[in-house]
Amino acid sequence: MIYKRTKIVATIGPASSSPGIIKALIRAGLNVARLNFSHGTHEEKKEQIQNIKRISKELNRPVAIMVDLQGPKLRLGALDGTRKIKKGDTISLSINPLKSEIPMQFDLSPYVSKDERIFLNDGSVELKIVKISGKTIQARAQNDGTISSNKGVNIPDTIIKNNSFTKKDKKDLEFILKEGIDYVALSFVQTAQDLKAVKDIIKKNNSQVKIVSKIEKRLAVANLEEIIKATDAIMVARGDLGIEMKASEVPLAQQKIINLARQFQKPVIIATHMLESMVYNPRPTRAETSDVAHAVLNQVDAVMLSAETAMGNYPVEAVKTMNEIILSVEEQTEYKNLIQINWQNIPQTRRSVSAIVAAAASIAFRIGAKTIVVATTSGNTAKILASFRPEAQIIATTYNTPVRNQLQLVWGVECFITEFTQNYNAFWKQITDTINKNKIACRGDNVVIISGSLIGVSGTTDTIKVVTI
Repeated sequence: MIYKRTKIVATIGPASSSPGIIKALIRAGLNVARLNFSHGTHEEKKEQIQNIKRISKELNRPVAIMVDLQGPKLRLGALDGTRKIKKGDTISLSINPLKSEIPMQFDLSPYVSKDERIFLNDGSVELKIVKISGKTIQARAQNDGTISSNKGVNIPDTIIKNNSFTKKDKKDLEFILKEGIDYVALSFVQTAQDLKAVKDIIKKNNSQVKIVSKIEKRLAVANLEEIIKATDAIMVARGDLGIEMKASEVPLAQQKIINLARQFQKPVIIATHMLESMVYNPRPTRAETSDVAHAVLNQVDAVMLSAETAMGNYPVEAVKTMNEIILSVEEQTEYKNLIQINWQNIPQTRRSVSAIVAAAASIAFRIGAKTIVVATTSGNTAKILASFRPEAQIIATTYNTPVRNQLQLVWGVECFITEFTQNYNAFWKQITDTINKNKIACRGDNVVIISGSLIGVSGTTDTIKVVTI
């Protein structure tokens, strides 16, 4: 049985929240359903989560649920129509604006400094700060442009300490932890310290939820290594990142993020504008097709759809198109290769299991085994194996349903549920039954199996076994 290796993340929104569309999206190839908490109520999100779980169970197709927290709302306030900005104009921005000043929804005055830049309206207007008086920021326009109500604000030179996780985010996180989701994406991460509050709440709630750090700030790129070490997964959010730095720098930043995430064995998602034209058109542009294909050739873990499925006219077609591109690339000989890992970047605590799974990948390649089966309690062994990008298909087995769902984000891994047992014979029978029942291998095929000598105990991976079906 052939599975795609690059996973698809798709955003559920007004165009895709009905049960019928959700079912069609899953059948089309969706692996991770993203819920954007910048929009909608808790009641609406709860209904979406329940529908995704129910339909996933009906179809017997695991789907991970990722909640994307809003983060600090860096936007302009309400303006009376549009306002033209001329190069050289002195602009005043304030949380408590006077009549001539531009209103802000977030008080930036404690964080910014003279000569730092502020971008308005998705980067179309650049300002340079000349003075800060109380809660009012005076800045000089560097180009002509127009602004209007609620447009986005970017501050590429500024660190907003301890504010990537807001009061709204805290309420949203506490809500979703009760609903049993799989991933939480944190917006506007700047340093590893930004993850601490989220980790503390997850730990307090005794939750298995994993954290996805969104890289959309220039300062996040500067602090990339420490963020990757501290997080569970990475998202390359190219929209805001393309405002924070020159457009020409974004592809290089993307490649740097992919390479470092792979070195530190963390899943990486490429997001923003992948098939943007399909918001309005039933077919993508050639450039968009190439963008998705390039990400697949880079062997990223997942590619993401945002507006295409949340509010577009062709949500199901967008997922089908992305699925077709992935399969088309992955079936090519040039795509298949073993990835070199810099072992110095692997933490000492992971080196033993990394050595074992790397050996298993090498054995599978040398004996022509098309499948590696990995028994995992926490999902870590499967993730580490996937980081080596073996040519053989990765099949994971676990008794932990949340782990099965979380592995839907990880490159190349298909996961099946088995019953919990610490009995050696019962464990091996379940492995064999899973292989046969799901037609994972044919009679006479070699299969490499990775497990622990202590069955059902996390962190004990120490065994490689070759079996012939």
